[in-house]
Amino acid sequence: MSLIIILFIVMLVIFSILWGNRTFSVKTLNQMIYHMVVPCDGTDEGIFKDWFVNCFPPSLITTIILGVLLYKTPLVFLFDYQGICITVLIIGILLYVLINYQIITYVFDMVRTSKLYEEHYVDPKSVDLEFNEKRNLIHIYLESVENTYLSKEEGGQEENNYIEELGILANENINFSHNEKIGGSYTIEGTQWTIASMVGQEAGIPLLFPLSKDKYNENSSFLSGCYTIGEILEKQGYQNRIIMGSEANFGCTSNFYKQHGNFKIEDINSLKQEGRLPQDYHVFWGFEDAKVFEFAKEDLIEMSQSGQPFCMELVTIDTHTPDGYVCEHCKHEYDSQYANVIRCQSRQVEAFIRWCQQQEWYENTTIVITGDHKSMSEKFFKNLDKNYLRTPYNCFINSAVKPIQPKNRKFAIFDFYPTILASLGVKIKGEHLGLGTNLFSDEKTLLEKYGVKKINSEVTKYSKFYRDILIRKRKGV
Repeated sequence: MSLIIILFIVMLVIFSILWGNRTFSVKTLNQMIYHMVVPCDGTDEGIFKDWFVNCFPPSLITTIILGVLLYKTPLVFLFDYQGICITVLIIGILLYVLINYQIITYVFDMVRTSKLYEEHYVDPKSVDLEFNEKRNLIHIYLESVENTYLSKEEGGQEENNYIEELGILANENINFSHNEKIGGSYTIEGTQWTIASMVGQEAGIPLLFPLSKDKYNENSSFLSGCYTIGEILEKQGYQNRIIMGSEANFGCTSNFYKQHGNFKIEDINSLKQEGRLPQDYHVFWGFEDAKVFEFAKEDLIEMSQSGQPFCMELVTIDTHTPDGYVCEHCKHEYDSQYANVIRCQSRQVEAFIRWCQQQEWYENTTIVITGDHKSMSEKFFKNLDKNYLRTPYNCFINSAVKPIQPKNRKFAIFDFYPTILASLGVKIKGEHLGLGTNLFSDEKTLLEKYGVKKINSEVTKYSKFYRDILIRKRKGV
């Protein structure tokens, strides 16, 4: 019986890893470690249901089949060697985990030291920033929206153009691309999930926390050595606000925005407290994107009447893995639910942008749209060209400046830190902030200077500067 129980556990681990790879594309340890040490309140229950349905039954069935084979075939002799068999199974599953999550590579990285930050990190506090005008900023983070959803003619890999409207916006405005078509940034370790992307774009660094027995909570200091876009704008008299259709405490998102720019945070909990949502309302991760855009319109009207410049950030959620959320506006155009949700979001974003363009304050407002990271729903992507580079979407609308060379660039999302400020007309002495380079300039990025592989290798190594200066987690919190 012990052998059967161990066999079931092994099968459950195997199916769980396969499910995780297919659903979240999590194959490195850094993201897992991060979510081990921060709050994960508000996770969509559908993810747990999806795990149970896809992992528990096949594990049980496989165990029963293997058990029958063991009892009813000459393999029954293995029960006389249960200790050896259990040892083999445990060693086998440990090797599978080590290989799948590249744990050995992670251990080696922790004993190798990088001087990346000492040599290339530019402290934003020490840089002269010239605000000739104070343009408003609207920054829309699109959950899992990447350029792969475009048609092949536009730069994607799909027969159907699932983000046709976003493609139109990119062509009408500014899209920074790795090629001649609509494209985007290379993915660097520590930028592959939402809060990591936010940190990358607004603080100019990857998000790589060490494994620790001390857990973070909603009051913990968060990257206290960083200086972000939010803090720069707050110092210039901006009012900062962010709205998201989920719980802001998830992944320490609220910590980042409260401590770096004093953002007013609007999420599922605060909107219920304000009476803008019913107390019993909850769909998917909180509330759907259609409501995010409607609440944002109300907020923008209010903020525009204050006499202060404003920074408004929106975070969508409907396109989250595994299959997205079907709202009342979604049309059933394709067999894939995920494709229908992506198509719906593209239409909603364009409608919101067109609304903004009709407002009095639009002339003095820059809108930035970025996919937070590549989609984690690996099962959606089939028959991709092996040489195709999947990149998150980006679009800069009504920028105060024009880029010298927006196409055929090698860049990471942390290059958006100075780039977003430059789009507001801010002059940045040296064109560098954090690890980022202003893409509107002709300065080379770190990826262009040293290559993607080299930078990816450096950010994963142990950095005393990163841990002692940038993280600088205070004791007792």
